Amino acid sequence: MEHLNLRCSFFNLFFLKIKSQIFILFVVALLASCTGTKKYFKAAERLEKQGLVNEAADYYLESLQRKPTNVEARIKLKEVGQKHVSNMAADFFRNYNTQQTEASLESFEHLKEFNTKTAALGISLDYPKEYEEDYQKAVESFCLKNYNHAYALVNQKKFADALTYIQKIKKYNPGYKTTQQLEIVSVCEPLYQNAVTCIENKNYSGALNLLTNIKTKTDTYKDMQDLLILASAQQTKSFILFAPKSSAEKEEKEIEAFLFNNFNQVASQKFDYAKIINNTPFTFIPDVSAGNAANVDMIQAIRKATGADYFYTYDISNKKEYNSGAQKSFAKAFLKESIVSGTVVTTEYKPVDYTNIKASRSYSYQYNYKLINAYTNQIVSSQSQNVIAQDAIEFNEFAKSFGGNINNLFPYNPQQTAVVAQYNASKWRQLFSSNVTLKTFDVLKAEANNHAVTLFSNSILTNIK
Repeated sequence: MEHLNLRCSFFNLFFLKIKSQIFILFVVALLASCTGTKKYFKAAERLEKQGLVNEAADYYLESLQRKPTNVEARIKLKEVGQKHVSNMAADFFRNYNTQQTEASLESFEHLKEFNTKTAALGISLDYPKEYEEDYQKAVESFCLKNYNHAYALVNQKKFADALTYIQKIKKYNPGYKTTQQLEIVSVCEPLYQNAVTCIENKNYSGALNLLTNIKTKTDTYKDMQDLLILASAQQTKSFILFAPKSSAEKEEKEIEAFLFNNFNQVASQKFDYAKIINNTPFTFIPDVSAGNAANVDMIQAIRKATGADYFYTYDISNKKEYNSGAQKSFAKAFLKESIVSGTVVTTEYKPVDYTNIKASRSYSYQYNYKLINAYTNQIVSSQSQNVIAQDAIEFNEFAKSFGGNINNLFPYNPQQTAVVAQYNASKWRQLFSSNVTLKTFDVLKAEANNHAVTLFSNSILTNIK
């Protein structure tokens, strides 16, 4: 019979817990669609009636936070909040005195957080102040215990396990003893050892990634800076930029010379892992076709003499300048005018002559390049792209001086145009004040050349690895 009563009590408690959880879920669902202080207050009342004091206190707090002038919420938060604080203080006391250190710390952290929020609303809640001293003792005990574990694991080179204990320490006292140094070792030592192995195996790319990860944690771990320089240097590839053979047209020669100087400047200043080799006696690359360098012996001779990993060659062709000239079309606009005759006001639309003018200008040339692997004699990348810079204008101008209100001007006669055919005339009106000057060919040429420099940079950075 006694066992039966115990089983009944167990099931009653079980179903009571389930019922409470279902009720809380119901309250959460109810609040999902509302944000008002009254809704949270009513939900808190329901929770309090169910005996869920801790949950009710949180909802009273939320209600008051949403409206600090809610007197009812303030009174209930003072009352129910004090019970909640007392419950958390009791949890701390029980866990602290049964040596459940981590649980006691969590209880007190929740207590402090709730107390801070209520204090910000002008509500003071009490708990035994001697618990503050017990809390500090618990923190010290907790950190010491985890520090000893972490220290031992670092010495055993179990760095991943050590980090678990280090994170626990950092939650309560990030500056505890040498915790920061233990964390640096636990994070960096595995990366460092793997980087050293990569360098020994000449996997400089892998080493560079690992050392870069160490650098995000610290700049001073062992000799990582020296290893980083070594890995970076081994990653660096070199190339020779060959000037193109002279083009037939004078201006194309000028473009090629301009690009050659700018390519060299960009490569020298902005490329980290693609080093340009200057001042070589080799002025042009042998002919390249069908994906391979035609004169293999010459290619290999240049490579051995210079140590270059790649060759870059380019040329300019088919330069074009286009100027459409002004294309004019004459049209009539209609100016809205109000005519007053006695007490009668009539609206008329007076025709106004104007001209729509369009013009365009462009500057372009064909940019052709090849990037050759000096070791395999193969063309790594090649492209022929039309480099173009262009400008276009469209504007309206009046045939005679216009002194009316531009906002009363229409490109159609509203009195004679069907409503469905009428449209917002604001963009059309803006054409009377839009730009009337095309960019010069010098400006377009500069834009096109800058685009070619970008193509050069992208081809190097994308294909030299």
